[in-house]
Amino acid sequence: MPQPDGFDCECRTEPWIHLGMLVAKSTAGLYRCPETLHCLHGTTVAHGRVADHWRNVPGECPWVGMKVTDHVACPCGHRPWISSRQLRSPVHRDHSGIITAIGCPGLCPSRNVTLVDGRIGDHLRDSRTICPWSGISIVTTDFAPPLLIPRARSADPSPERENTA
Repeated sequence: MPQPDGFDCECRTEPWIHLGMLVAKSTAGLYRCPETLHCLHGTTVAHGRVADHWRNVPGECPWVGMKVTDHVACPCGHRPWISSRQLRSPVHRDHSGIITAIGCPGLCPSRNVTLVDGRIGDHLRDSRTICPWSGISIVTTDFAPPLLIPRARSADPSPERENTA
């Protein structure tokens, strides 16, 4: 997987976010999934990763398995980053296919947030607070998994599973 420039520490080997980037729901320990259109019941963070969760449409959530830390920066001083795989919609591209604007994964009121040099541009989460997604780098890798196609489940060899057809 391509990494952001400056691949010099472990935090650059996989995309990651910090817990403050997730919007808490009213239930303790439950967060809004950044895939806001298709994960309406929220998610949890288990073992430092976005946990598998219910979706209102078939298909894989691109945020499941995303590394989540308590720190805004890694020990080397690098900020979180995500890949284009996490982005579903709205994503705006220019004529050459480069992402120019996105819908903020942090549920901000801004409809389209401009990308500046591959980073989410500064924008407000509310009337006074800069969104924690501002400045986050987006590395172009591939597209999000398809919607409406059921996610392949691992085979469960238990006899109960086999006899329920």
